[in-house]
Amino acid sequence: MNPRILAALAIAASSLVVTACGQSSHPVANSNAQSTPSAQPPTQPAAQEVAAPAQVPAVAAPLTKSDKLVIQGLASQVPATWTSSQPNSTMRVAQYAMPPAAGADAGEVAAYFFSTGQGGSHEANIERWTSQFVSADGKPVAPKISTGKSGETDVTLVELQGTYARGVGMGQTGDAKPDQILLIAMVETTIGRITLQMYGPSKTVSAQRDGFLKLAKGFHPA
Repeated sequence: MNPRILAALAIAASSLVVTACGQSSHPVANSNAQSTPSAQPPTQPAAQEVAAPAQVPAVAAPLTKSDKLVIQGLASQVPATWTSSQPNSTMRVAQYAMPPAAGADAGEVAAYFFSTGQGGSHEANIERWTSQFVSADGKPVAPKISTGKSGETDVTLVELQGTYARGVGMGQTGDAKPDQILLIAMVETTIGRITLQMYGPSKTVSAQRDGFLKLAKGFHPA
């Protein structure tokens, strides 16, 4: 074969080898294929928004049962039907609500303690309580007073009935309520006086009278 032809064939073959070597070894992506996004962590659901609680009006503390009244180391049994509540006066050491008698309103019991020499005399207190009562026809009411001894305590009972305007001083200073009873026990101990007051509609107080007397006469070392 002609030497010139052989040389031309050799040059052509070399060009083909070089062109083949310059091609990328990676396949060309199909331009019509959809791209696949890179994997992402699953999206967490948005936290549920919690509404702020509505403002609730303050209410009085619920009444609670209490089987003993303990004052200055002395205790006595409280009637099972009474329920204790937060005293509405700083002078009170305890306070109870009594269930209403049929056809009447509920009543209340308040307990006080006065150290020896404090709280005023029996006579001054009885005069003040009496001044807060009048009869149905507007006349003064005479208190019923009795005294006795129970264990180591002296107990004075005072009972008033009529139209009652409860207050802290002499005379009727509040709203007068008809047909009311105020029953008071002044219990004298070696360390001071326990004063119990039960008041409310006559029917309600009368129904709770026995329980009140047992409470007044039952104080003993706790």
